[in-house]
Amino acid sequence: MKKTFLTLTLFVTIAAFITGCAGTFTTASNDTLRTINATGTGKVKIKPDIAHINIGVRSQSPEILEAFRENSEIAENIIQKLVEMGVEQKDIQTRNFNIYQQQEPRPFEGEEEPTTSYIVENTVAVVVRDLDSLGEVLTTMVAEGANTIHGISFDIEDREAAVEEARKLAIEDAKSQAEAIADAAGVKLGKIRSIGINQNGGMMPRYDFPVEQAAMGAGEVPVSSGTLTIQVTANFTYDID
Repeated sequence: MKKTFLTLTLFVTIAAFITGCAGTFTTASNDTLRTINATGTGKVKIKPDIAHINIGVRSQSPEILEAFRENSEIAENIIQKLVEMGVEQKDIQTRNFNIYQQQEPRPFEGEEEPTTSYIVENTVAVVVRDLDSLGEVLTTMVAEGANTIHGISFDIEDREAAVEEARKLAIEDAKSQAEAIADAAGVKLGKIRSIGINQNGGMMPRYDFPVEQAAMGAGEVPVSSGTLTIQVTANFTYDID
């Protein structure tokens, strides 16, 4: 009589519920898979040292050339003023330039024909490296004719240094987690099977500048840059000796 033998491999996964630990201990009855997986996190908080702002000029006139000339003159004055205030030319870049026609809704019978006007929009992206002067820069731009300023975002010049520090913290944390799991499971860590690094980046605080307030002569608007959080996670998989 022919016999058939079935080999059943039993995998057992033990979740390590240890305070402050994030990982798993996995083993198999045939010793083909014995690993520990641990995830560590590294966070670095840092104060921003640069600001990105988008300064816009919007002009409207029944004559397209009139709207264009007015817009160009204001934009040129703004760029010149930025340079006078210490902003370098390499930190000033035209981001958008639009010209389009706008027509009023069609009138009811007996009313005057709708008027047509032309709108010119020019947006300049600016990097301000002296945050102490940011409030003055914003107020001055409005005084020079800027009528749209998009939300300000903050960042750091040397982001890689902060990322590297967060990465080191994440790796140290992952190793510590793995050692804690191994101790709790009564096993020893072997060689590293795989490493995964993920940078979550830093959210840049945003600030909406009240153009109307500056236009009314309310004075320099105080701006707070807050702090940035750079976060990196490291995932280590160890063999078990």
